Amino acid sequence: MSIRAFFLAICIPFWGLSQHQTWLGAEFNIKPIKKTKLSLGVQHRTNGFSEWNRTFLEGKFSAKVVSGVHVFAGQRLGICPNPQSSIDLKATTYRYRSAIGIELNPVDWFKEKARFHLGITEQMQWTQRKFQRSNTVLRSKVSAKYDLEDFPLTPFIQWEHFYDFQRDITYMAEEIRIDGGTAAFRTFAGCIVELPKAQELQVSVGRRKNFLRENPQWILAVKYSINLK
Repeated sequence: MSIRAFFLAICIPFWGLSQHQTWLGAEFNIKPIKKTKLSLGVQHRTNGFSEWNRTFLEGKFSAKVVSGVHVFAGQRLGICPNPQSSIDLKATTYRYRSAIGIELNPVDWFKEKARFHLGITEQMQWTQRKFQRSNTVLRSKVSAKYDLEDFPLTPFIQWEHFYDFQRDITYMAEEIRIDGGTAAFRTFAGCIVELPKAQELQVSVGRRKNFLRENPQWILAVKYSINLK
């Protein structure tokens, strides 16, 4: 199958979906010192294939603590259309997210650099947005991927749970009650295509189900990466 046919096979089913987004991203990864990695990325999201939803600029630093254990911290700036433009007369608005977390790969505890990777990630993130309340979210992710031998393809799957500590706010007579709860579930399945000169192309299809939203949202995601040692 040619590359063009491969992309058409993934994209064509999305033309008939009214609730879907397209995510296009690029990432640059470098290891400044041993056992560390610095990632710089950009992602452009659209509703459907053309209507701008938001754009993210992100930086992330991770370090290996022991075999199979990594810790990380990151910052993300989001730019999106301003739903409150009638108030501040600005067409766009911003959101800022800070995050810290830990990732475990139990497979490394038994065999390092195995073809199979099992990732268990816990990430705490804080988001600030203009005209909206700030929120704190615990993001839990389980992922699995397998590097096929003698073939430039790595299939993967991942599942995520988002817990918002300020999901429900109730204004009572003498107090404000804040309760946490599940904000969303999200799953992705796809593959990583190994390209020449430390390059990769990741293509995946995702599904997100938000709290109190009847219909799920489908996602077509494509990310190009350069990995330097």
